Parts: sequence; structure tokens; C-alpha cells
Amino acid sequence: MPRTMLKTIPVACLVASALAVGATSASAATTTADVRVVSNTGATLADQSQVTGDVTINADPGADCFGPPGGSGSPVSVTGPSALGIVKDASDSNGALRPLSVTDQFGFGLGVCGIGSFSFNQGDTSFWYLKVNHVGAQIGGDKYLLNAGDQVLWYLSPGFPPPGELELVAPKVAQSGQPFAVRVFTYNDAGQRSPAAGALVTGADQPTGGDGVTTVELGDSGTLQALRGAEIPSNREIVCVVTKPKTCGSTPRRKIVGTRDADRIRGSGLPDLVKARAGGDFVNTRGGLGDLVNCGRGRDRAKVGANDVVRRCERVIRP
Repeated sequence: MPRTMLKTIPVACLVASALAVGATSASAATTTADVRVVSNTGATLADQSQVTGDVTINADPGADCFGPPGGSGSPVSVTGPSALGIVKDASDSNGALRPLSVTDQFGFGLGVCGIGSFSFNQGDTSFWYLKVNHVGAQIGGDKYLLNAGDQVLWYLSPGFPPPGELELVAPKVAQSGQPFAVRVFTYNDAGQRSPAAGALVTGADQPTGGDGVTTVELGDSGTLQALRGAEIPSNREIVCVVTKPKTCGSTPRRKIVGTRDADRIRGSGLPDLVKARAGGDFVNTRGGLGDLVNCGRGRDRAKVGANDVVRRCERVIRP
């Protein structure tokens, strides 16, 4: 229940109801969005693309971070591709997000007490803070319906107000041994963006300048991230370093994960690791930079590039 103190619960309830009425229902479909989960220690528990839709979450009897009695222990349905549901779907394949501790003691929605091994207790100043597209959410994650391509951030904030959020922007492809520019921004709770001076970036010899820019040189493909003081660490950006035409070096991969149902999954253009999981899926990674595709269980189709590696796909369409 990010950004919501107990004394403001009635207001949050009204806002949630008003927005839920106006929201477009997506309960019959799934949506692919980006989800990032960061602990209060700065550890990134998840940074991936995830297909999400309707989910069921077991309310935790021990989730008493907002006061007793905690959750009911019963399964709770969350309808549509939501900002909380995407964490539940990601946790099915990402153990760092388990257990997901939520309470259903409030009539207007679910409160989040813990994700993975990171939680807070009643009386703590900490709380799980939710942002979507860099803007602090005004409703609970179970009520926040997502659109395709949304960027979801859950952060265990040490207090209120939460710190700024860093964003790193880097090219997808760079030449080996050639310097390239990266830029770092900081966002406040309202989503207002400004250059982040003095940020430290992986592989950069110097912090960012007043314009938020620094220079990085990589000999091989790698993942970049920006840090600055107590602010929320940035997204992790993969840069494919080309050693010969259309070929990356030892490439980290962007993870794209499906659900147990039939999904339509599109590659990111980066070197992807696609885990479609169960269901009759359709995966399209054509045009990417050497993807690894595992279609999982079910009768699946994969439209892939010439250099993609494919496993467990019943029908493979290559150029």
C-alpha cells in the first residue's frame, strides 16, 4: 500500500474507487510490462519484462505491518494486469521475489508488507513504495491496471518522503573499445525529471556532469547501472558491444518471462532470454541480437532470427 499512511486510508479508498471505475478492464487479456523491485539496501531483486494478467495471491496471516490481525490466509483474486499482479507473476520464476506477503484486512484493496526477504513491521518508517512510469502511485498496486510497456517500480523506502529515482539511458549497441555517452536522470514523486549530476555509472571513469552525462568504454558487452547517494538505484541497461558485424560479445541478456497461460511475447531488440513457460505461446524475437528462446510446455510457435537459439518450440519460423 505505497505512499498511503493509515490515517489517510479513507481518502485512498475514495481515490481507488474513482480510478477503478474509469479504468479500462483488461481481465480477459495479458499485458507485457517492465518490473523492477529494489530493496532498502539497494539490491535489485528483479529487473525484467513480464507478461501479466489475472492472478491469485494467498493473503499472509503474518502480514501485520499495518497492524493486526494480518491477512486472512485465503486466496485473493486480482483482476487484470496490475502493478501487484506483475510481481506475483514474476515471482513464479524468480525466487528472489518470494514470499510475497500481502494483507487483505482492508476492504478497499491489498497492502504489501514484504517482497522476498525484505519487509517492514508495524511502527517502522519503511514502506513498499510503488511508481509506474516514474510517478508515485495514488492507489494500491492491486488496483493499478497496466498498459503494455509500462515501467513498474517497487522500492522498500526507508521513510517518507521516498528518495528520488534514478534512470540510466544508454545506447543498445556500441563498438568495442570506443567510448560512448550515457545519461542519468533523477525523478521526483510527481515524475518530474532533471539531470543527475554526480552519479556513478558502471564502467565510467568520471561521475556524471551537470548535464547528467558521462562517458563509458567497454571491451565486451555488459550491464550498466547508476548510483547516487541514497537515491533509488537506476534500471540496469544492457549494452551490446559489437566485435564483428551483427555479433555481440559475451552478452548479458534481457529477461522476458511469460505466464502459465498462452502468451504472445515480443522480443526487445536487445539480446533477450525468453522464458515463455506453460501454455500455447507465440514468441517473436525476429530482428533481435542473438536471442535465447525457451518456449516451455505447451504447443508453441516461435518466429526467430537466424542467430537465435531455440528450445522446446514445436514450430520454429526462421528467415
